[in-house]
Amino acid sequence: MAFCRVHLSPVVFAVYLTIAVCGCASSGGKKTYTATERARMLVDIANAALMEGDAIGALQNLLRAEKEDPKLPEIYHSKALAYFAKHDLKTAISEVKKALKLFPEYPDANNTFGKFLIDQGNYEAAVKPLSLAAVNPLYRDAFKAYTNLGILYYRRGNYTQASVNLDKAIQAAPNSACIALYYRGHIRLRESRLNEAIASYDQATRKYCVSFVDAHLALGIAYEKTRQYAKAREKFLEIQQRYPNTETAEKAVSHLRYLP
Repeated sequence: MAFCRVHLSPVVFAVYLTIAVCGCASSGGKKTYTATERARMLVDIANAALMEGDAIGALQNLLRAEKEDPKLPEIYHSKALAYFAKHDLKTAISEVKKALKLFPEYPDANNTFGKFLIDQGNYEAAVKPLSLAAVNPLYRDAFKAYTNLGILYYRRGNYTQASVNLDKAIQAAPNSACIALYYRGHIRLRESRLNEAIASYDQATRKYCVSFVDAHLALGIAYEKTRQYAKAREKFLEIQQRYPNTETAEKAVSHLRYLP
């Protein structure tokens, strides 16, 4: 039998947590939860809040979780993501370091730490945590770490190493590695391998990547560069219709004006 994780809204999950923390009646009597179990529930509520864009609500629940079990590394990783959402990179890095101090091999935290270091421009330091996450055999999202390594090497101008890591990301998650496909398109474009660039950009707009607007724009521009003006026009119009009143739509309109 297959099992999947159900994502509940913070409000619904909070109700569930209240029942869980207070205990529930059963034939065996009232069920009680350990401090660590209560902390994990609060982390789940915080993560649900983050998914809905509520960083403040997430932090409120994470502070409660920290009081329950201050040695749970997931608390500090989620706090890092919350502070990052609040555009406080310095505090975000401080929190993710706490997670890694408790669990040095924590793959999500290593990937997040590496991503933060890239954002700081500290590329050299970012290689180690990203590499640890990428090669961890138990990390389901290893493609994210390989993608970040690819971006790192791309920004450093090492396009060979960038391609190696982006290809690993795509191989690991061909339907989800949207950003890896997008950057591979950039590299193929630099190499004047235009048809391959188009193929990568096109893949970056399909399956789970269908809403990746930057890839749609890049695909339209690649069509324009290869003088496939009908396809370029169709793509730019699609962007204008699907993403109105956005900066990307404005760029698409600008390209439309100059198509023959």
